[in-house]
Amino acid sequence: MSDRVSGPRIGSLCTGYGGLDLAVELVLGGQLLWYAETDRHARTVCAHHWPHVPNLGDIRTIDWTRVPPVDVLTAGFPCLNDTLGGPSSGGADAVAG
Repeated sequence: MSDRVSGPRIGSLCTGYGGLDLAVELVLGGQLLWYAETDRHARTVCAHHWPHVPNLGDIRTIDWTRVPPVDVLTAGFPCLNDTLGGPSSGGADAVAG
């Protein structure tokens, strides 16, 4: 990773497969400096897109004083309705309640 970044520096929380981050890089011309993702499948996709960008892992365990600052912060959200209730639940589960 270069110390010199052209465009905004981007950080990503709950990254997923990185679709939002790819779009932000494309539109703003910035560079992803780090991301935080725990899902093993999503991590594999992110490692393909950004092989030299560190994955900070679980956002609950990160020492934020050691993380490089960014200009743009993106974030996904857990799809709990689909994950816990299954795709046929239509969102009608205890989490959505």
